[in-house]
Amino acid sequence: MTERAFSVVICSDGRLPSLKATLQGVGGLDYRNFELCLVIGPTPDGSSEFAQSLAAEIKLGYCPARNLSQARNIGVSMAAGEIVAFLDDDAIPEPEWLADLDRAYDDPETAAAGGVVYDSTGLEFQARYVTVDRLGYPHSHWTGPAERLNFPFSDEFPHLLGANCSFRRSTLIDLGGFDEEYEYFLDETDLIARVNDAGGRIAQLSRAAVHHRPAPSVLRNAEGVQRHWRQWLKNRVYFGLRNGALHHSAGAVLRAAADDADKSLEQARRDGRSTNDLRRLDEETRSGVAAGLLAAERPRRLMSAAARLASPPPFRPFPTPEPRLCLALVSQDYPPGHNGGIARNMQELARAFARLGHRPHVFTAARAAPSLDFEDGVWVHRVAPRDAGPPPDLTPPHAIPQNLWDHSRTMFEEVAKLDAGRRVDWVYAPLWDCEPVAFLHEPRFPLVCALQTTMDFWLDSQPQRRHDAEFMRTRGAPLLALERWVLARAERLHANSRAIVEDIAQRYRLNFDASRIVFAPHGLSDWARDAGESRRDDGTLRFLFVGRLERRKGIDTLLAAAPDVLRRFPRARLDIVGDDSLARAEGGTYRAAFEARQDVADVAARIAFHGRVGEAALREHYRDCDVLVAPSRYESFGLVFVEAMMFGKPVIAGRAGGAREVIAEGETGLLVPPGDARALGEAMTRLASDPGAARAMGEAGRRRYEALFTAETAASALLAGLPAHPKTSLITAT
Repeated sequence: MTERAFSVVICSDGRLPSLKATLQGVGGLDYRNFELCLVIGPTPDGSSEFAQSLAAEIKLGYCPARNLSQARNIGVSMAAGEIVAFLDDDAIPEPEWLADLDRAYDDPETAAAGGVVYDSTGLEFQARYVTVDRLGYPHSHWTGPAERLNFPFSDEFPHLLGANCSFRRSTLIDLGGFDEEYEYFLDETDLIARVNDAGGRIAQLSRAAVHHRPAPSVLRNAEGVQRHWRQWLKNRVYFGLRNGALHHSAGAVLRAAADDADKSLEQARRDGRSTNDLRRLDEETRSGVAAGLLAAERPRRLMSAAARLASPPPFRPFPTPEPRLCLALVSQDYPPGHNGGIARNMQELARAFARLGHRPHVFTAARAAPSLDFEDGVWVHRVAPRDAGPPPDLTPPHAIPQNLWDHSRTMFEEVAKLDAGRRVDWVYAPLWDCEPVAFLHEPRFPLVCALQTTMDFWLDSQPQRRHDAEFMRTRGAPLLALERWVLARAERLHANSRAIVEDIAQRYRLNFDASRIVFAPHGLSDWARDAGESRRDDGTLRFLFVGRLERRKGIDTLLAAAPDVLRRFPRARLDIVGDDSLARAEGGTYRAAFEARQDVADVAARIAFHGRVGEAALREHYRDCDVLVAPSRYESFGLVFVEAMMFGKPVIAGRAGGAREVIAEGETGLLVPPGDARALGEAMTRLASDPGAARAMGEAGRRRYEALFTAETAASALLAGLPAHPKTSLITAT
């Protein structure tokens, strides 16, 4: 069946950030036959300039007043679609929104239709099946559509929230559109009352979902607390007198408004509002009631006859990409609050997929209350792992750690819920902690397993753990066995470097089928673009280390080499950024051991331990440094290398793992033998002695980043290696 032509109308005033998020959501709709009509209000916040940048793709209108009904009527005048759908500028539609609405209009009697609205958690309903009485009060106890109340002049009628409602354009024109007496509040309720009283069918749908993230407005602040009451009470009185005359006396309408005012004033007192604030609210109460009485005596402020008769501008289809992939990315950690390698890579990959026009969903462990959020084009499901029952016996005699099974199985079940509504094309999950295990135990989805540092490689840098019998019994040995099980069964393996494939194959005694390996580097968004110029003017030469302070990252090698370098270059200093609370095999931390040394007192003031820092501070460290020193004993890839190259900084790294592929030796940086403090000191001395060469390496690194390591380049390379119709292919163990 041919899709009906929809006109999506969004009215926005002074809420540019939320408007941008809403338009990202519109760009993800799985519907081709729609146009976007954007109406911008008078508040000067950059929305008008932003809208102008979209003028080639949308219809653009302006409303001279802060009046939502007037803005919506302007949108109706612009709309050329058979159906006009309204979306708030702080609401995100799910991809099926228009397709679900479209099906409601298969019934020729349907005059209006709307779906469910989720609240700011993304999981609970703000509105589902709601009715409204003739005083304008909502009733949300319904468990299904209130069809039996959908008849003219019923004392209660089915309602559609303004954030998610649609109408036949002919219905809107016949009824004169929205009553512009309602600047905000009860505007769509009044229109729906008139649709109901005209005998139109109002379809309340179980789908057609949008996610509402209420943004501040002229009536409420960022916390949702009402700031002004005049319009609210005026519209309450006006609605009751206009739509409730057959059901309530004028006195009953006024008493209801007075009760509302009393309750609100009492709540304001409990909230600790100031005396002046309470006095103002009391005055707004009285003036609002009076204004409602006067407005009810005047004719309705509907669309003019000329506007109703005028033909809209020709339909302008909104550009939509080709059919997209639905991708589920599973990760225990995800920003904000986590900026480790796996978490950062997941975020970069998901956002790049979104920018390429696909539909990424991230499934991650909830660190606070569970939620479903829409972040930069990515649906982020923050889920509390559930008790999944006894783990399956996959690698006897080693039992899967219960917490890992609970996490993986919970994420599998959540992905299955998503798949029930829209087909999941691929699942992407990291090898670390064997997150894909539940997806491979029940192989329902094509799976890409991301290769990175394994348990065996991690144990190389944690010898005390390898020799801890209890740790190896409960965690180490089970994960080593389970990693091998996962590697043998994943549909595809994402390798960020060739080194990681070779190293895993050798260490785990596996022969990989080359057809299962997808080589694609990690990519990063361009932090440097918005970092600004360095504010450093102290004339220092700054070396920077970024990473956990553990043996695998080579912090011991750096702390052994750095003092002599700093003695040779009095202008030099070393900034160390990363978790410095990790224990050494010998006991204590690397930071504490270094600070206790007496032989480095002469340079200790020029070695700064910053600990873990936020993303903004991390960017400043990269921007302000001269050389990144990252002497890891092993990195499967090394995001820190790319971060430094992005900022045009040369890199000194350990000649191991992915560093040999990310860094062009002698061109963008220097490689040294892992664990060799003397060689590391010589490399630091070389770049400190020749600032021109260091700058040239940094500039070459920036060019290499732009050519190979942007987020979109990496995401495209990964997708290019995935078949449209995956087939199972296993590897053999030797």
